[in-house]
Amino acid sequence: MTPFLYFAYGSNLDAARLHRSCPSARPQGAARLADHRLRFPLASTRWGGGVADVVPAPGDEVWGALWLIDAVDAAALDAQEGVHATPPRYRREPVEIESAASSPAGERVRCLVYRVHDGVASTSELAPSAAYRDAMLRGARAFALPAAYVARLAALPVAEV
Repeated sequence: MTPFLYFAYGSNLDAARLHRSCPSARPQGAARLADHRLRFPLASTRWGGGVADVVPAPGDEVWGALWLIDAVDAAALDAQEGVHATPPRYRREPVEIESAASSPAGERVRCLVYRVHDGVASTSELAPSAAYRDAMLRGARAFALPAAYVARLAALPVAEV
């Protein structure tokens, strides 16, 4: 079975979090999804606040982590993301990202990303919980994402419990 590349931008930036579902996940470095922005349109009882999605936004960017995951862990990742839940929470899509680790110029790489399923997305922004934001921040710092982007994550308002 062939491993696949996965772009993580939410709580799966945090290696400890991702390894619960995907013990085979191997970090490939920081990566950038151009012309998209981060938003929080899905309420999560697990996290106690909104969870992340990426949506098209010309001129904006989402930074994240590129992971190489063995195919044997694909079903577990789909389950974690609620791909086959009723109703589905996320859907898996191919995207092209710019890998900061591949070369100084940034090589374009095709990988998978999970996006919030249209049928469950809120039309308003939901604040993430402090725990969710902190998981994102741990991963962002571990992958040495750009300081300005880490500051944007740190400045996210959090849901009040």
